[in-house]
Amino acid sequence: MYVDADGHVMEPHDVWVGRMDDKRWGSAGFDPEELLSRSWKYTEGHPAAWDPIERVRMLDEEGIDATVLYPSLALTFGPLDPIEAVRDPQFVAAMHRAYNDWMGEFCATAPTRLFAAAPVPLQDIDLAIAEARHAVVDLGAKAIMMRSAAYVDELPFSHRVYDPFWATCQELGVPVGFHPATHTDLPNAARLFKLIRQSADMAVANKVSDDVVGGTAMSIAIGAPVDAIVTLGRLIMGGVCERFPELRLLILESGGGWAASILERMDEELHANPQESRWLKLTPSEYFRRQCWISFEPNDPTLPRLADLIGTDRILWASDFAHSDAVYPGTVKALDACIAPLDAAVQDQIRGGNAIDAYRLM
Repeated sequence: MYVDADGHVMEPHDVWVGRMDDKRWGSAGFDPEELLSRSWKYTEGHPAAWDPIERVRMLDEEGIDATVLYPSLALTFGPLDPIEAVRDPQFVAAMHRAYNDWMGEFCATAPTRLFAAAPVPLQDIDLAIAEARHAVVDLGAKAIMMRSAAYVDELPFSHRVYDPFWATCQELGVPVGFHPATHTDLPNAARLFKLIRQSADMAVANKVSDDVVGGTAMSIAIGAPVDAIVTLGRLIMGGVCERFPELRLLILESGGGWAASILERMDEELHANPQESRWLKLTPSEYFRRQCWISFEPNDPTLPRLADLIGTDRILWASDFAHSDAVYPGTVKALDACIAPLDAAVQDQIRGGNAIDAYRLM
């Protein structure tokens, strides 16, 4: 069974216009046409990106049994993004509600094959908890999505301010999928090290991002893994996994080849500095193998080489369809070639068993 742990929809232009009242939409300070004129453009694309019937047809053609779907535009509703409106918790909560309701309708078309990962407005913890409950209980979402960036007053995920949210996700029994967003995540890591200060103006922010990150390619290649490493470190070394032992955590679309080295280094450094791990009962690698998963692209050559070091039951594969760097067509063919050196039982784990366990799809 083949289960794609991280696919994407491309939101139609009317997702928010049709689901947010005029007063709420107007509070953004611009209309949809003006927003599109500033930055992103709609162009021709694969209809499977926004049409659920076409998505199922594409899955059939590729030989994929099920997929967990993450957003595209809704990836950018994070607190550091250069759109002033996302700093208004009520407004951003309304945007998340509109998206998640649309995704509920999308996935209901094929409820055993299409599953949603729901973004939530973590600019306000109470609103995030309410949206998580709505998405999971009312809409059947199988995961909660977050960006690899501090949401509340730039406090790290290890801070106790997030604990009610982690507790809610643990109670709901859904994993939290940490997913990067192009052009924003290396600046987030750079902010951590006080290298740059993001601008609220979209044009200036994009220029800052390009100057520091080097454009889309370097943002994805370098920025996403850097933020993922920082996030994983905060969650494990900061005690989140210790406080919430049944919370499942997914590191997505950030590469996976770095994981073995980082886990080894975390183990080594906490052993050398025990005063910094007095609240941890396990080693970082033990926490990871208990409650974390990491995704690889289906043609990542490091996957078979590092599977044993990371844990063969901790590995997911992700198509990234319908984004431009997806391995498509031929996703399943590429995955099978990639994992061919591994034992048959391990191949089955990676093809779908691990994703089923991580998302509790069955």
